[in-house]
Amino acid sequence: MTEFNPNHPEVKKKVEKYIADSLGMPVEFILALPVKGGSPTLSWRVELTAAEKQLFILLKTPKQEIITPAGTSKSYDFFRQYRLLKQLETTKLKTPKVFGLDEKGAALGLPSFLEESLKGRVLYNFLKLKEKWADELFIKTIIEIQSLKKEELGTLAAELEQGEEIKSFFARVKAEMREFTKGPLLTGVIKKLSDNLPSGLPLCFGNGDFNPKNIIVKEKKLSGVIDFEFAGFFDPLYEFLFPFERYPLLKNRGLEEEYCRQTGFDVKITDWYRGFILIVKLLELLKYEKTNTAFQNDERNIKEELLSELSKWDEK
Repeated sequence: MTEFNPNHPEVKKKVEKYIADSLGMPVEFILALPVKGGSPTLSWRVELTAAEKQLFILLKTPKQEIITPAGTSKSYDFFRQYRLLKQLETTKLKTPKVFGLDEKGAALGLPSFLEESLKGRVLYNFLKLKEKWADELFIKTIIEIQSLKKEELGTLAAELEQGEEIKSFFARVKAEMREFTKGPLLTGVIKKLSDNLPSGLPLCFGNGDFNPKNIIVKEKKLSGVIDFEFAGFFDPLYEFLFPFERYPLLKNRGLEEEYCRQTGFDVKITDWYRGFILIVKLLELLKYEKTNTAFQNDERNIKEELLSELSKWDEK
């Protein structure tokens, strides 16, 4: 099967017509650039002109490897993310609008839908500069997402991933870790985590990735939140703290304390969650190694970094 490329002369006209029909107005295709990401959805940022105005639209399709020979997607999530974003349009949360769902691939030969390209920059850029308003907006946005109730998500709520409560999640990770590796450091960390296991928090809605690059801002205000492909209901504190290991610049600037103050969670348990998240990330890496799958950022010795962080955590 030929790799889908909207810039191909034969495909270009189809994309142009598909977008024009979905928008209900004539457009002229200029260029499409792929949006990098590790999800099973491939996004193209399509530049167009409409009534002499520049326009950007995100064209979403399943990645080639999850397309069956019959031309249908094996990924249920591809269609679910569209329905979820449609439902979120009825809530107060700012998210990109979606339209043009083509489940059978009639327009382009493969399933697709269109998503509004939000104007602005990722919040991460301003968090790097330690802008106070960016810190405040980061926390405010996450709390807004987690405050969405199942009733607001309608019947779709039952289709979303149901995460584990922290006690059962920890028990599963603990058992899996013992199958992979042992040693005095990990034995000590697991014991420390076991001895201080916190009470579970009620699961909250989340987009599955509170990456600060998924929050788009313009003029210090929220433009919208993107990437709901893995949305579901998760432990709120785990979900909030998980990006802190990927983006260390979020640490030691009072974000955890302010988040806990606003949510009423006990800030003392954030340290336990940090240790547990490091174990989860190490387990994920060990699974990749076992299957000989290339791990993200493999130019760095991630295992050594994680073990170093766990050692520091254990010494506290």
